[in-house]
Amino acid sequence: MKPEVDLIVVTHNSGSVLPVFLATVPSCANVVVVDNASVDDSVTLAEAAGAKVIEIEENVGYGSACNVGAAAGNAPFLLLANPDLRFEAGAIEALVAAAAAHPDAAFNPRFYSGSRRRFRRWSRLLPASDFWHGAPPNHDCAIPVLHGACIFIRRKHFEQVGGFDQNIFLFHEDDDLSVRLLRVGVELRLAAGAAVDHAEGRSSARSVESGRVKGEAMGRSLVYVMNKHQMPLDVPAERFRTWLKLLWPHVLFSSARRSKLLGFANGLNGGPMGSFGKRQ
Repeated sequence: MKPEVDLIVVTHNSGSVLPVFLATVPSCANVVVVDNASVDDSVTLAEAAGAKVIEIEENVGYGSACNVGAAAGNAPFLLLANPDLRFEAGAIEALVAAAAAHPDAAFNPRFYSGSRRRFRRWSRLLPASDFWHGAPPNHDCAIPVLHGACIFIRRKHFEQVGGFDQNIFLFHEDDDLSVRLLRVGVELRLAAGAAVDHAEGRSSARSVESGRVKGEAMGRSLVYVMNKHQMPLDVPAERFRTWLKLLWPHVLFSSARRSKLLGFANGLNGGPMGSFGKRQ
């Protein structure tokens, strides 16, 4: 039977988490690994697991790489997932069932980080909602915004809005996609029958330099999406709060956290994006 789900996973030096991720993917999904110029064994591991691999010679960012992976398949459903996920048994099948029940919706599963439930409550691009407070829902329902670590969407809806905005290198691409889906009548929903474990922030190997680049990307992306959607952003206030955070004890004694915050401040200034690195 032809797989009805194209699972797109973007890697960048993700070899430490990729095997566990791939081991939890059922046969109902066709796995496409889009590699953003890894210098570790990500490509070798993906090929050994039987995944289709698309190698990009430079790091083009998360959304752009997802677009490349989506264009390489033709299954009716797309599952866009980070490599630091682990799918619980039956998760992808539950997402397919939820899509059958709600044909004009895009979905998140239930997210966990170990035993701790995670739920994305808000976005800078959306008005306040009841989801800003209270316990995360455990039933199928509409949600305010998609968490980009695992998005299940019909291919036709993804293509209808043009996929991810390729001007966004990293961060806030899920906010932007959520807003554009809502504008064309695609509901955002929780598929409570699907669960994933998310080892947050471990999709790529961590370093002071990668923290700086991620921080810069976060700052630049925030400015870009707020301007794109004509939302107010007090950049001096954002910068002031960032400098205050540099005084927090857990930041003072962490070179990685300091690097990320300094990168964020630079990104707010429109500083250079930098790169996680091209293939050597």
